[in-house]
Amino acid sequence: MTNFTELFTTYSNLELLQIIDSPDRYQPLAVETAKTIWESRQLSEVDIQIAQEELANLKQEKEKQIQKRKDIGNKMEHIADTVFSPITMNPTENLGLQKIINFISVVFGVLFLIEVFKKFGMLRFVISEDQTKLDMEMILFFMPLLVVPLATILFFRRKKMGWVLLAGFLTYSVFTTARIFLLVWNMQQTGFSGNSIFPQASPVSYLLVLLFFTGNLVAICTKGIREIFFIRLKEMIMLIVLVALLSVFIN
Repeated sequence: MTNFTELFTTYSNLELLQIIDSPDRYQPLAVETAKTIWESRQLSEVDIQIAQEELANLKQEKEKQIQKRKDIGNKMEHIADTVFSPITMNPTENLGLQKIINFISVVFGVLFLIEVFKKFGMLRFVISEDQTKLDMEMILFFMPLLVVPLATILFFRRKKMGWVLLAGFLTYSVFTTARIFLLVWNMQQTGFSGNSIFPQASPVSYLLVLLFFTGNLVAICTKGIREIFFIRLKEMIMLIVLVALLSVFIN
């Protein structure tokens, strides 16, 4: 009795059939032993059919998994091509528009690095703590770390999705900053005593931030920039309205 005989005796009908069906994956002695044990079991037609159906199902499931991995790979390749493909200049893109797009891309690239530096400690804490819950407030807190770099890269690459992400982020930032500005302004005007306990930044600082976000939003919404990214006026208005409503709902 070989080692294969002792081992294969404990195998199920399906496991034996897998070896017999794939002789190129096993040693010749292993295949012959599997055939011998298979024949010695004197299986009925029903048992043989059951084993064959189980093997067919396994093959089908394996093919699905292989296809799924291929699909994921194709999607990742498509994303990589979208992000890292050479920049395609639109014929309508003059030198002035190029400078505006490049300048905005650099500005938000720098802002992303600043955000990483400011939130690095908090980010490290969230990653290290197993019991930290990612609620909506936490997601909104870290959202710029995901949206800003992706939007900046795609915007610099003249991709439509880059404009959409950046315009959405700017719209959300405009309405959020405006709300905070009005809140701080009203608190200062009413002389709320809590200001001495919880010091607030000057309304001027929020006003400057608001002007920054508004200015960039207006810049990328100009007709010349929109034409480069193939953004229609209707699409722009719809995006701004939807994000504005979302920001009001969240805040």
